[in-house]
Amino acid sequence: MDQSRTSQDPAPFAGTQTMLILVGLVASGKSTFAQALERHFPQFRRCNQDELGTRQRVESLAHRTLREGLSPCIDRCNFDAIQRSHWINIARQFPGTPISVIVFDTPYQVCSARLQERSSHPTIKNPQQGQSILARFASDLQFPQPNEGHDHILYLKPSDHPHPEYTGEDIGLILQRLQASTYFKRGNLSAPIQRQGRGYGAHRGGRGHRFPSSRLPKSYSGTRLNDKTNTSHIA
Repeated sequence: MDQSRTSQDPAPFAGTQTMLILVGLVASGKSTFAQALERHFPQFRRCNQDELGTRQRVESLAHRTLREGLSPCIDRCNFDAIQRSHWINIARQFPGTPISVIVFDTPYQVCSARLQERSSHPTIKNPQQGQSILARFASDLQFPQPNEGHDHILYLKPSDHPHPEYTGEDIGLILQRLQASTYFKRGNLSAPIQRQGRGYGAHRGGRGHRFPSSRLPKSYSGTRLNDKTNTSHIA
């Protein structure tokens, strides 16, 4: 853990496992955060689909991480309730494990600009491919709803962290904000989330919110994603 922290300043989630689900577009900043999180707070383990190759391998690593007493950080787009339900259902196999969500609320144009400069992604080989994948994911991105079953949620904008790297203090402050965020009431949500097709109305700040169509390029035709889309390996 980052040596700048003191014994009088307990680490967020110290002694508490959590299932941490990252949500956001391609190039929204998820992996940069997840890598720094694992480096500064090693009780978290990054579970990244770009590197592991399939969602099933990510699920296996998440299971193993919880069995070992650590906290999985699910580093993939997790663009709708069905995608997020895989991790929520795994967490429920470990009673008492809170479910946390960080949404990287990064504008489409910012993600697009980052993809133009990206040169070392394990699955995106050139800017043109990146732009195509970004447009497809943006069409289906839906922000989390309270009834999905998570306990903590935090939205991060680029202005919340304008620097290219995260220090241990930066990560600690974000985790503190996350842990202090309002618990959603689960109600009768102990059963696993089932597939119900599309049409989830996303929730953010009490109002329905999908990714704004005004953020999409005018030439985009609205291709939707599903489990058979050939970009399923992209996180």
